[in-house]
Amino acid sequence: MGLQVSSIRYFKTNRGLGYQAKTNHEGVEIHNDGQGGETYLFGQYSLIKPFDNLKVNGRENEWALEELLNLYERSQGIIC
Repeated sequence: MGLQVSSIRYFKTNRGLGYQAKTNHEGVEIHNDGQGGETYLFGQYSLIKPFDNLKVNGRENEWALEELLNLYERSQGIIC
C-alpha cells in the first residue's frame, strides 16, 4: 500500500497555516511549519519502500505530498 494520510492537525502561525499529517506508516508524517517553507516528510520514511513515486532527484516531491493531503481533505469533506 502506498503512502496515505490518516489524520491532519492544523495550527496557525504568524505567517500562515501549518500542519502535521499522520500517515498509514507508523512514525512517518508530512509536515509544514506554516512559515512559508516547503512541505516535507518527517520520521523513519527512508526505511519504508516504495517512496520512489514521491521523489524527484532524490528528494521528496512537495507537490506529491500536497496531493496526498488534498486527497485526504476531500475524502473528509474538508475544504481549504
